[in-house]
Amino acid sequence: MNRNKLAVSAAALVTSALTVPAVSAAPNSGLDIPVKPIGAMSATPTVVQTGTHPTLNWAIVYPSKVSDVATISPPGQITLNEKLYVSVRPVHVGVTESGSSTDPSTVPVDLRMSVDGSSYDQLFYGDASDVDPSHTLYTKKLNSGSTVNFGSRYVKDGAWTPFYTTNSANAQVIALTDGSAIPTTFDLSSSGKLAENLKPYVDGSGNVEIGPMSVLILVEAAETDQGSGNFDYQDAAFLVSLSTKNNNGHGNNLDGVDSSNPGAGSGGPNGAEDPSGGVDDEK
Repeated sequence: MNRNKLAVSAAALVTSALTVPAVSAAPNSGLDIPVKPIGAMSATPTVVQTGTHPTLNWAIVYPSKVSDVATISPPGQITLNEKLYVSVRPVHVGVTESGSSTDPSTVPVDLRMSVDGSSYDQLFYGDASDVDPSHTLYTKKLNSGSTVNFGSRYVKDGAWTPFYTTNSANAQVIALTDGSAIPTTFDLSSSGKLAENLKPYVDGSGNVEIGPMSVLILVEAAETDQGSGNFDYQDAAFLVSLSTKNNNGHGNNLDGVDSSNPGAGSGGPNGAEDPSGGVDDEK
């Protein structure tokens, strides 16, 4: 093969080999966004003469991550830095109380959400049997500067336990991003205590493993002693996804309220004192 043919072949090889395919997000993220840089490269001209060199052109798109679009103030208040859709899905419910013989999967848990300092509206009320990670509890586009907080409690002996939030100093409800360590006094991954539903969201080192635009909300509602082996942030877990696109589904309106049967859910004890207009009641 002569040098001209070699040059043509080399240019063609550059053109074909340097096109980088898009990479889909990990299943846990809930979003179709890249988790690695993507883009394309091309050579101009594609056919070159002996002694000349093609010009390479490229465009690379780096993936967004939560810290690019929002600020998380410990223990878990989320402040948006731009307009974004905020979606919430359930991951796990299982309240473990010290000295209790009650099956953790049967304890009803309440999750509520507050936007811009408003009252906490109920998104979820139920036990482990009501958790469907593919089901969206809330989806709404919020403005830049909006603050988002979550709160949780559970039912014990027919009454509510204390209500803890991501804006409380006691860190009973926390918000963690990909790669964050779960702040327990022991390694959840090696202790054998990691709940089955949480295993896809935690790596072998005990760090959170989710999509780059997701936030994992973890709840410790039953134990207040952070040195206790039962303080494991596994009473409830919910996944928050941030996106510039609407990821709505399962009949929910963009106001976050279930549209299939609004206002007909059961929001827990105390009846009228717990309006259930914000309850996802498709179940």
